Amino acid sequence: MLSRNKFYDDDNALEKFLAEKVEGPAAEVVNSIVADPTRAIQRGLPALLTFMAVQMARTPGTQSQALNFVDGFSSMVFEQFAELNGHSIESVRNLKWRPTDKRAMRNRLLLRSVLNRWLLEDLSWHTLSNGTALPFVISDHPAVQYNWYLRNSDDPSYTGMTKNGVQIFLPLSPWVTLALVDKSIYKVGEKGSSHTVLTDRRDVELLNSLQFRSRQDFIVFPLAMDFDYVKRSCAEVPANSLVSAHAGRTEPVPISGEKLSSHVYVWRTQARYAEWLSICKIKRRVSKRPVECCDRHPETMVAQMAAARDLFGESGG
Repeated sequence: MLSRNKFYDDDNALEKFLAEKVEGPAAEVVNSIVADPTRAIQRGLPALLTFMAVQMARTPGTQSQALNFVDGFSSMVFEQFAELNGHSIESVRNLKWRPTDKRAMRNRLLLRSVLNRWLLEDLSWHTLSNGTALPFVISDHPAVQYNWYLRNSDDPSYTGMTKNGVQIFLPLSPWVTLALVDKSIYKVGEKGSSHTVLTDRRDVELLNSLQFRSRQDFIVFPLAMDFDYVKRSCAEVPANSLVSAHAGRTEPVPISGEKLSSHVYVWRTQARYAEWLSICKIKRRVSKRPVECCDRHPETMVAQMAAARDLFGESGG
């Protein structure tokens, strides 16, 4: 188990919240999946969704991603300010905005993530059993998201969890991985089944590569696993390389009198995979249509954002 002392606070209040409200309620269903991956997931679904949503936001990697967004946004603002005032961009290259309390920012991200379970409710559960000799590994950012369907999209929002084609993977043991899949886009395994045995080592290597890419500092693996495989993978695959933050700005234009207006924007891209899981295919009827990046259920997103405003005084997402 990966842990860090006083990661959230000094009195373990948030750890107690997670144990009582998130991890505890999900523990029974998680243990049952590991014990029997072939059984359809029918009980504990709300708790499992909350667990998955929180796992995506409670790590040092999530904080790094958020800070990369802040850095990108602030660098564009400082560049614009320098240009408008006759200074060189190089003169502001090292200026950054940073939160005065990174732990408070991290905790806010964590608490808001509880609401994200509503954004995942339409996805379908699928359990992947490892039938190869290569175990699953797990990183310190274990719940990873990828969108194979939108992999070539030029829409800046295509990496969002609300978009069509999203998939989320969470290793539960060296031999079981839990997946959330947009079944309106993909066919996974055999029709009508929510369980698939992976027999192709390349599928396991691909899922492991998601963990290697999403890691911040650590990869956990069984003692009996080939250490050279882990060492080689860590050397070949950079940490925090599953998604990358980008920033841009428009040129200022006059709007009235001497006032100028411009836009600063940030977005993420995901690592490009040339191939995907052999057991996951884009449905034939979907592949015949032009690829479209859209929210799966806009009304749910609006409701989630309203709940975030009520609780935190700002928009969700």
